[in-house]
Amino acid sequence: MTGNALLGLVLALWVEAAHWTRLRWDFNDAACIRAWHLCAILIALSMVYVWIDGNPYLMVPRLLGWLPVLLLPLQLVQAFGLRDAIPVRTFSFFTKKQRELNHRHGLEHFAVHFNFGHAYLITVMVAATPLDERPDSWLFLPGLVVLTVWALVGSGRCRLAHVSLWLLVAGGLGMLGQMGLARAYHWLNFGMLKGYEDYLNPSHYRTAIGRLGEIKQSRNILWRVRPAPDNPAPTHLRSACYNRYRGGVWSNVAPPATRPGDSDFKALVPIAASGATPIHPLRAEAGLRTLRPALPRFKLRGAAVANSPLPLPGNAASLRDFEVDSFECNSLGTVRVFPKQAILDGVVTWNDEATPETPPWREVDLDVPANESAALDAVLTELRLARQPTLAAKLEVLRRFFLEFDYTRYNSIKPPAIGPVPGPSAITTFLTTVRRGHCEYFATAAALLLREAGIPTRYAIGYTLMELDAKRGEWVIRGLHGHAWTRVWDASAGVWIDFDPTPPGWLGLETRQGMSLQWLLDGVQRLREDFALWRSRARNRLLISTIMLTVGVTGMGLMVRRLWRSKRTVGSALARRRDAGPGLGTPLHHLEKAAAKYLPPRPPGQPFGHWLAGLRPFLTDPAALDEAIHLHQRLRFDPAPPAPSARLRLTELTQQLAAALKTRRLALFGAKGPAI
Repeated sequence: MTGNALLGLVLALWVEAAHWTRLRWDFNDAACIRAWHLCAILIALSMVYVWIDGNPYLMVPRLLGWLPVLLLPLQLVQAFGLRDAIPVRTFSFFTKKQRELNHRHGLEHFAVHFNFGHAYLITVMVAATPLDERPDSWLFLPGLVVLTVWALVGSGRCRLAHVSLWLLVAGGLGMLGQMGLARAYHWLNFGMLKGYEDYLNPSHYRTAIGRLGEIKQSRNILWRVRPAPDNPAPTHLRSACYNRYRGGVWSNVAPPATRPGDSDFKALVPIAASGATPIHPLRAEAGLRTLRPALPRFKLRGAAVANSPLPLPGNAASLRDFEVDSFECNSLGTVRVFPKQAILDGVVTWNDEATPETPPWREVDLDVPANESAALDAVLTELRLARQPTLAAKLEVLRRFFLEFDYTRYNSIKPPAIGPVPGPSAITTFLTTVRRGHCEYFATAAALLLREAGIPTRYAIGYTLMELDAKRGEWVIRGLHGHAWTRVWDASAGVWIDFDPTPPGWLGLETRQGMSLQWLLDGVQRLREDFALWRSRARNRLLISTIMLTVGVTGMGLMVRRLWRSKRTVGSALARRRDAGPGLGTPLHHLEKAAAKYLPPRPPGQPFGHWLAGLRPFLTDPAALDEAIHLHQRLRFDPAPPAPSARLRLTELTQQLAAALKTRRLALFGAKGPAI
């Protein structure tokens, strides 16, 4: 489920090797504590590494996926130790201190032990939970059922048929629940919201128009823009563009030439530049003209995931030096990226004579909802927009008109009432009554007004550059710099231009308040991103790998050397402690499974030899059983070292007794044996 099948097989063989080898170590409580400390250090280092590596939303799934590796030292201490359990105080600082305090005052301390293998099995199941890349994989629930059945049956306390039946029922119910949740999620996102998926979906964008409340945005740094020396910086960076408005939702209608079912996104074909990395022009007909050094350029750095829209100027020309698998651009100029690394860093050229969008088509870029037309016509008549001779004059009239409005991030415009006579829409209320709102109101109202006047428009969302870090020579883009504006078709120049109708006072309102520790958070984020980029470069990856390999091999060598000196060899390859008391198992313990078919379950506290003596009525020669029990007692509890012949004799007697019991079972009861 995690894509690390080979590593999982190696770990499984390592853990299960305890059943196949005679090597053991006498790990005491201090060794368990040291193993836990090692696990804790590995978990902490992994958290730092995953956090630096990029996407914080994937931090928990990735860390959970590696927990079986990080907790392996503690499992190996138990598996290859002389005890089948570890003390609970291994994990508790306070329990350890309580034990020391009781010892100092002469008080008795009762240690609680538990089998860490059970916790490790649960860890493996949690690690296999598909939270990251394959959340809908059908393999997960069947695999979970198989592992659970294996664990319960292997414990010897459950029957295969009963456990399998109930877990199959539970697994079936789980699969039905998973399918139901997936359908509910799909209905909530695609049914109720008409296709809206997330904030930057290139196909649909649900605005806050008509929704009461305050718009809250993050102060975290999202992107950093560093213009080349003596180059200007763009004012607006567009992330996505849309062309149809309905009830607070802007959507992207594909061009007429696009066939139904085809994606509107097309891959950008790179141009190989001599002595440099390939350049991705945003327009196919641009050719080598995008290589001109006269075009302004800037470096763009920030975190991105697959399918993430890239913030670019509306007249961006090309992209270069980005570590990506591919770029894709749709007909409205939205560019999405498929990065190779979590942090993107590259060069953007812009201020080209043309834009990457396709020219307008009237049935979409002039489309106005019927319920908005009356208010739009009234405003246009008031402004006398049709009398303006040029596009620039029309835009200036609109700009002066919106200067009389108030900018606020708190939306007080209610959605229209539902009834036989619907109330005015949110845009109508904004234009005629309230005259206050946030950037989405201004951008949408301007786009619809210009469309009503016969000018094609589109709706753009992205960021504005308003915070300059003069010390570093870069512009900082935060979540609160998110903005919406209008793209207007300039027919005389044959290009789309940016028109921002929001009153300029909004810039001061957004940057007026800040966090007292924001400088510290910014510094940590810069350090994280810069280190992630430094680590991703080939020469630095080799250096880091060499250092980590050297430290790992040295530490492993010291550990193996110490373990080799302290190793012990037990008398059986399956020697595990199965009884209370200080001794180890003997060959007679192998008779336990066969004896369980004739005897009732062994009561807690009853010696193994006394319980096994109940086989006398089922044997034709009970003397062999008595001799085997006597040798078993000597090997386990006699402090004098037994002769090697004693263990060999006990092995021979055990084999004879097992054969006798098997013969009797087949002769009297068949393969199933007697029912006790």
